[in-house]
Amino acid sequence: MMNLQIAQLLRKMAAAYLILNENRFKIIAYERAADSIEHLTSEVKDLWDDGKLDQIPGVGEAITKHLNDLFSTGKVRHFDEIMKKVPQAIFPLLLVPGIGPKKAYTLVKELKIKDDEDDVIAEIEFCAKTHQIAPIEGFGEKSEIDILEAIATYKKGQIKENRMELPVADAIAQDVILHLKKLASVEAVDILGSLRRQVATIGDIDIAVVTRKPAEVIEHFITFPHQRLIEQGPTGASLLLHNGRQVDLRIQKPDSYGAMLQYFTGSKNHNIKLRSYGLTLGKSLNEHGIKDVKTGSIRSFHTEEAFYRGLGLPWIPPELREDKGEVEASVVGKLPKLVEVGDIKGDLHLHSNYDLKPSHDLGADPLEVYLDKASALEYEYIGLSDHNPKISGQTSQQIVDIMKRRKEFYESHPRARDRQVKIFVMCEVDIRPDGKLALPEVAFEYVDAIIVAIHSNFTQPRKEMTKRVVAALSAHPKVRIFGHPTGRLLTKREGVELDWDKIFTICKERDIALEINAHPMRLDLPDTIVFDAVRENIKLCINTDSHAAQFMDLMRYGVSVARRGWCEKSDIVNTMEYTEFKKWLLK
Repeated sequence: MMNLQIAQLLRKMAAAYLILNENRFKIIAYERAADSIEHLTSEVKDLWDDGKLDQIPGVGEAITKHLNDLFSTGKVRHFDEIMKKVPQAIFPLLLVPGIGPKKAYTLVKELKIKDDEDDVIAEIEFCAKTHQIAPIEGFGEKSEIDILEAIATYKKGQIKENRMELPVADAIAQDVILHLKKLASVEAVDILGSLRRQVATIGDIDIAVVTRKPAEVIEHFITFPHQRLIEQGPTGASLLLHNGRQVDLRIQKPDSYGAMLQYFTGSKNHNIKLRSYGLTLGKSLNEHGIKDVKTGSIRSFHTEEAFYRGLGLPWIPPELREDKGEVEASVVGKLPKLVEVGDIKGDLHLHSNYDLKPSHDLGADPLEVYLDKASALEYEYIGLSDHNPKISGQTSQQIVDIMKRRKEFYESHPRARDRQVKIFVMCEVDIRPDGKLALPEVAFEYVDAIIVAIHSNFTQPRKEMTKRVVAALSAHPKVRIFGHPTGRLLTKREGVELDWDKIFTICKERDIALEINAHPMRLDLPDTIVFDAVRENIKLCINTDSHAAQFMDLMRYGVSVARRGWCEKSDIVNTMEYTEFKKWLLK
């Protein structure tokens, strides 16, 4: 099961417990675990394989045991027993925005909808249109209208589980922010939640505003083009945009803005740990400030930095706030000095339009366009890592000839001796199913270095896949980078299963860097594996895998992954200046 499926299963359990009036702390535990798993950037199954389920923030001992049963046997007997106690017809309704467990249960019960109903949502829609819902206690005519609108939204595919990649969320947030900044009474505006923490995929977009005129700002916010106003109150509002994405606005006065910014940035697990630490100091934390437990006095904070200082701690960067030990590290003054975009000196994974009859797609731009872009980014070097020539329909000698002509082309190019940006002639080479590289050994003479990557047979068993990768990493001294190592495509394809201890070992032995691929559909390595790699002193390299020069701007997303994995500048090989990096790459 993929992470989203597991999160959905846990949310079903939380919903069932809510209907059964179970202990609210148990309900919260399942919701917390579901949130944590949904935001994980490694597959839970991989963590189970490595015996690391207990390292998932927010997942306690009981849920860990149930997940172990799930992966061991394919089912959880306890879950099955609980599910039998509630109508199964409620669960499809939970996908509809605005319909929670209690409301779904009431609708199913009062309208006598059976569990074997072919389309529960269509049946509820029919009941709303025929005014069968309004007479139900706690509903009414307005509820019927709201339910019909929510179902219409659901039918467009705009449901809670449809998460978006970081650039999509960024673009939407920036449009809203520009709209808000047109108003003079907006003193400051920031993104919140998972987007501020730069999580790989985003659900709703949350935005915070500092103002002394909340009503004016809220009225201006709701003039942003939208499909539906979800709610509006004295401290905020929520809009459903025409693209189906929800944007929530939160308003705060200047004096308390720092506390609110911290609280709604999260994560939940970070905030729980921070609150626990605060209590040891006799302080209680909330979105308004820090309260002295003994006196009851509340101290407000204009900035986040001041809020953390109020606990005697340095400011903790948002990317670290996942309860991975950042609070403990801050207490003893050992937070990492995180890598920044400005530290990057080069991009080694670029695909030009030089036609070497590649195994995969060509790039769109010629070398000179990449060099111009690299110069604009103030890089010292780039790597041309076109895909290897396809091996079907060509002899080994033909492939060698292609690689020789390619090297001569790049080295004789008028920009080859560019004083600002140096060139490395590289190649991205497929790891074949048997672990061999899709490039004749003689052809290695015509490259400076190799990026190896998996592009096929993604479902090999873990042991076989690990053996395959280890063989490829051991194949030749010019193998220097393992590209997009899990092969995942966010929301579309799971990553491959690997024994990371063995991968780390071979990378350390051969001084090979693991790539953090900045392409927003990949963000691969996942930050959880980056975190483990940093602890094992494995070298990392952040690349954009650009197939057009404009996409080199996506480097910041790879840096965000690195920061979430606790990377400092020294952990990333392409923060080295040219001379030092050349020594490492060509060793």
